[in-house]
Parts: sequence; C-alpha cells; structure tokens
Amino acid sequence: MGPDGQKKLALITFGCQMNKHDSEWIAGLLDDQYQLIDDHKHADLVIINTCAVRDKAEQKFFSLLGRLKPLKNKTESLIIGIAGCVSQELGANLLKRNPIIDFIVGPRAINTIPNMLDNLARTGEPQINISDSNIFEEYPMNRDSKYSAWVSIMQGCDNHCAYCIVPYTRGLERSRKPDSILKEIEGLANNGYKEITLLGQNVNSYGAKESDGIDFPQLLRAVNEVDGIDRIRFMTSHPKDLNDRLIQTLAEFEKICPSVHLPLQSGSSRILKAMSRGYTFEEYSSKINRLREAVPDLALTTDIIVGYPGEKELDFNQTLAAISQIEYESIFLFKYSPRKGTPASIMTDEVPFNVISDRFLRLEKIQRVISKKKYDNWVGRQTEIIVEGPSKKDPKKQSGRNPQNLMVHIDSDIDYTGTTLRVSITGSNMYSLKAEVV
Repeated sequence: MGPDGQKKLALITFGCQMNKHDSEWIAGLLDDQYQLIDDHKHADLVIINTCAVRDKAEQKFFSLLGRLKPLKNKTESLIIGIAGCVSQELGANLLKRNPIIDFIVGPRAINTIPNMLDNLARTGEPQINISDSNIFEEYPMNRDSKYSAWVSIMQGCDNHCAYCIVPYTRGLERSRKPDSILKEIEGLANNGYKEITLLGQNVNSYGAKESDGIDFPQLLRAVNEVDGIDRIRFMTSHPKDLNDRLIQTLAEFEKICPSVHLPLQSGSSRILKAMSRGYTFEEYSSKINRLREAVPDLALTTDIIVGYPGEKELDFNQTLAAISQIEYESIFLFKYSPRKGTPASIMTDEVPFNVISDRFLRLEKIQRVISKKKYDNWVGRQTEIIVEGPSKKDPKKQSGRNPQNLMVHIDSDIDYTGTTLRVSITGSNMYSLKAEVV
C-alpha cells in the first residue's frame, strides 16, 4: 500500500491482443480501488492473465506462479488472482494444485472481479467464477496508450479448428452490439485517440449470429465515419470468412490500414483439412491475390504451425513453397503443441521433436530472407507514423508504426509520443525501418 493509502495492483499478461485488452478491462474495473504498478513485488494484488493456446505460454505461467510462492509466504495479505484461458481450462483444479491462489476468474466473468474481491475479504475463502456472466456492452477501461486503443467487437469462436482450445476457454462466438462499439470509439476519438484496433477471435464473422443486420464490412464502414479516428486496424481474420465485400471495403476506405493478419497455418491442403480449417491452400492463395490487387500497398502477416500430427516432408515443402510464393512481411511461427481436449491432441501420427525443430529453423531461414527484402524495399520511400514513444532498445530513438504496421525508428531529442509524423525511410533492419522526419 502506498503512502496515500491506495492499494497497489500488478497485472501480468500472457498471450494475445485479446488478453491485453482484457487486462486493460481488469485495470479499469479496479481503478477506483487500486493504483496500477509494474513491479509485482510491491503490489497488494497480483493478477496473472493467462494464455492456454500453446503449452509454452502455459508453462511460463506455472513458472511465474512458483516464483510468487515465497512472496505470498512472506506477505500474507498479498492477494493473487488468476484470469484468462488457463483459469477457464483448469478451474478448481488450478486451485487444488496451487493453494496460494485467492481467486480464479474466466474470460467471460471478468466483470465479477470486484464482487469476488469483496467476497474474499468477507469470507476469507478462495473465489472461483468461470461462468458466462460478462456484461459485454459497456465496461470501464484503463488503457496503456493515450492515442491507440483496442476495441473488442466480439467474444469466442465457432470454428473449432482441430488443434485450438479457444472455443473451450473463451466460449462460442458472440458479437457486441454495433451501437455499443461505435459509442466506445466516439468516446475514444473525443479523448484524442487516433488509432483503434477492432478485436475478435474471428472478426470476419462479426454479426453472423445476431439479428442487427450488420456484418463486418458494414461495421468497418460505420467506424470509418467517426470523426477524429485516423487509423482503423483489425485482428484476427479467418481466411474462410474473408469475402469480396470485405476486400472491397479495405480498398475503398483510406482510414482502414493496408495491413492484414491472415493465419495460413499450413501450405498443405491435406494438413489444412486435418486441421479443420475450412479452406484449401488454393482458395487461400486466390484470396491473397484479390487482396493485393485491390490494395496494392498491402502488408501481410500470418501464423504457421510446424509439425502438426501427420505432417510429412511433402506437406512441409508445400508450406515452404507457400511462404516463398506469398512473401509475407513477417510470420508468427509456432511448433505444434497438443492442447488437452482438442481433437488433434489424440492424434497418434506425431512428428518427432527433432524433425519439428529442423523444419522450424528451415522455414525461419527462408522467411528472414523474404522479410529483409520486404523491409529493404521501403528505403527511399516516405510514410506516416504515429509515434509510440522512446524505443525499448535505444531511448535516444523514437518509435512508431506506419499504416502497414511496420516499426519505424527516428533519431530525435524531441518527445513526439502520440504525434503523427511524415518520415523518409533511410535504412532497414530485419524487422524495423530507420527514418528521418520530413
């Protein structure tokens, strides 16, 4: 507790942008009771927002929990809460394995955290809520940035890809009402925010199950009309739901950034079928071609899983060929890890770990060459960036992103944080650009 008597909250977040958004929601819910701090060693309340999508993220969480045990033993009043997908996945079993935990809350019960803390203080008993009880339309936020904001437009996923645990931890798809989304964005614009990112497990299917009659292209068009917002981003898209109306919307409206993250996962149509992805590589490639024809300056990123059960050398070579053909700006590359409860977890045709590691390195090597070429092509061009602040690696540099979502560094003694600058690209690194202010 600080000298002013206000208690301290430390939030530790693993995983995706949705988890980062949820952490801002948690901080907003507790804003009147707790001051948000970075160092969990000086906190009265530590909340870990967990990720269960891959084994590595889950193991990082358990490692952190082990390191918190001495702190909990030393400071009996310390409250430890667990949120996110691991909470939903393990529930009460998580508490049995780790008695230092004081409360467990699932992704769809975040709004109940203040009540859970009240009940904990009143009874002294650990609290668990993994129900579907969120009030999803209006919620307080304590945002990290003053110029760029996450805006959640939907929860959950209906796709049930064979390897993915998300439908089991975040539930089935539910879209937020468009009036609520637009109200939040208008409020952000009135408070000086310039950039918003629309979030969902599959934003392309926004509105598919609701009766409001507004789908994702229509929502983008409505957001484009909000005065004060200069940039609109969105993630994540599912290839099977990327249609020509959405492609035309991206081409038509300048506020929508020419940057799309479209997970491929594999270049083998046979593996894509085993993954239950709902498209072939040929269908995916055709959509990429239409996207690039409509939005010539488009930047593309993707997800790739290496070593999915049953992946043969032929399948992997097809993925290598796909990467070379499409030429993404960058890829998020993952070694397959089974998630308990998913269909893929009981597949028996496992790829040996040494083979997975070898394929990972081979693909990474090819992508590094492609990324270098893509970034080199920017040298000599001009672009606009919204400055995020000092570079994490070099405080003497200011960093920001251009519409294509590429990181750009400038040398400056002036703090341009939150400012839109026109810059000229003077050089390139592997995954960033160097520039000077025009």
